[in-house]
Amino acid sequence: MKSIPLKVMIIGAGTGGLCLAHGLKSEGIPVEVFEREHTPSDRQAGYRLSISPTGNRALKECLPESLFQRLVYNSARATQGVSFLDERLKPLLLLDLPKTDPGSVDCERPISRVALRHVLLQGLDELVHFNKRFVAFEDAPDGRVTARFEDGTAATGDLLIGADGASSSVRAQLLPHAPRVETGIMAVSGKVGLNDEVRELTPPAIFRGPTLMLGPKGCFLFANAVEYDGTDRSIQFAPAGSNSHELSSADREEYVMWGFSARREKFGTCANLDACDCEAFKTVVLCLMKNWDPAVRWIVQNTTDISPFLVKTSIPIPAWKTRNVTLLGDALHNMTPFRGMGANVALRDAAALRRALASVVRAESALLDSLATYERQMIEYGFRAVRMSLENMRTVHSEGIAREFSKLVFRLINFVPALKERFHSDR
Repeated sequence: MKSIPLKVMIIGAGTGGLCLAHGLKSEGIPVEVFEREHTPSDRQAGYRLSISPTGNRALKECLPESLFQRLVYNSARATQGVSFLDERLKPLLLLDLPKTDPGSVDCERPISRVALRHVLLQGLDELVHFNKRFVAFEDAPDGRVTARFEDGTAATGDLLIGADGASSSVRAQLLPHAPRVETGIMAVSGKVGLNDEVRELTPPAIFRGPTLMLGPKGCFLFANAVEYDGTDRSIQFAPAGSNSHELSSADREEYVMWGFSARREKFGTCANLDACDCEAFKTVVLCLMKNWDPAVRWIVQNTTDISPFLVKTSIPIPAWKTRNVTLLGDALHNMTPFRGMGANVALRDAAALRRALASVVRAESALLDSLATYERQMIEYGFRAVRMSLENMRTVHSEGIAREFSKLVFRLINFVPALKERFHSDR
């Protein structure tokens, strides 16, 4: 069967874009990735994310087996369970996660964003171009598409994919009617490095896995620890002077991460992000946590790495007229962090788009037909995840009677095995 030539351009070297690049490379499809950051380590926060079975299957499908195993080796200690507590650390709902083979796609795989990007850059040195800020796309005379960059350069291909995150410039031009909006929730995140004192004073639930605390007046705190089982298994070091994007010892950081959130107006003058510095945000958070368990307050008090942000979400839109420009991940279906699904849905997009483009190259379907099918499916499951994330956000920030009802529901689920099993499967 005669193959159809296809050159793909990806804007954004994030999780979804790099996963897709590997998938296309494995299919022999020419691909280039253009990233606005200057180097692979620019603005890379060390916070963890959790790769779900959905994300694992996408990575397994797109990455070479050796690279998938490297991802396994560079992952943090596996999650044992999920804990829902009140502000005094009293249990509301405790979920145990089944023990699985660390190499299995069914494993919940915690990994830092730094480690994940290092792994995904492996084998793509010649395909990823940094310091390339996308400006606009335009139709090329031959029916292809041209991407233009801030430095005055341009690139032309058969397909342009916007994988450039929540503030996507590709989306802004392709779908100007698809904005992100504020949810009314404000969050402050931080992390504190692990040492003997931190290990002793941190509540044990946080070392077990994701810990969600429902405080009074709609305040909410998420906490989790990033730990590694052992140097030999958990990290691979790069030789001195190597350009292989391997992790260094500095990247193998162990810490407790946390995120506090509440309705924006509760932050007072700090509701204006530019009005306060990091110490002021920490002070406001501690005031809002006045009657919380001292151990949780101690973690916040001893945090120096503080990041405030406004929680935003995309607005679901119907399918648009398909052309040779499409989107992936947060560039379309950006969601709140209250279900931890964003990266995994982006990985699902990457695997689905790899399959769609492979069928085009094999002359099994036309490009626009394959893209239209991908977009319809991606819109359906992507915005379903957006809605689920918003529902979770509203639940953990409920107040008054609604708050007490939420706690009651969690306690009921905790005592009814069938409900607990269903709740876990829905996650």
